[in-house]
Amino acid sequence: MSEYIVFNTEESLKGPVAPAIDRLKLFNLVSEDDPILLRNLPQFNFGNPPVNPNSFASSLVETCKHNKGIGLSANQCGFPYRVFVMGSGDNYVAFFNARITKVSESQIHMTEGCLSFPLLGLKITRPEEIEVEYQDYLGELHQAKFTGISARCFLHELDHMNGVVYTSVAKPLALKFGEERRKKIARKLRIK
Repeated sequence: MSEYIVFNTEESLKGPVAPAIDRLKLFNLVSEDDPILLRNLPQFNFGNPPVNPNSFASSLVETCKHNKGIGLSANQCGFPYRVFVMGSGDNYVAFFNARITKVSESQIHMTEGCLSFPLLGLKITRPEEIEVEYQDYLGELHQAKFTGISARCFLHELDHMNGVVYTSVAKPLALKFGEERRKKIARKLRIK
């Protein structure tokens, strides 16, 4: 398996950029009922990119960091591009046209959150280990293996690319308890 490319947002400010994204900027997150979250997104076309892939992914990274996330997909920001980022600290990776090539039989049941669904923690069962293929911001193909929280984050973001939100994969009882906890937290924080 090849090493994945760590994203350097400083580099995205150098060289030519597409007119749609001329500098790093923070994107707004769409609301949890936005229909773009339920769209199966088409492949990102590196032959005729709709935006500069490097600059766009860099802005996704900065938006993810700003919102204290570990993963963020383009459609969560209202863009119909098949790309997401994940990472922590200064180590984020952009995944274009990602796909799963292998999943482990062992599964883990853990609480997940999502920047599109503030304060909603849901218990979700996912494979413990995955193998994947994806393109980097240059369009080059890579393979990687993820375990634990990295596998979970990758699968969560890939679900976004396929128009699947985690509320639809949670078991009904887990969703009910998660929504009840969310209401209690919102009341404590005085959020409507």
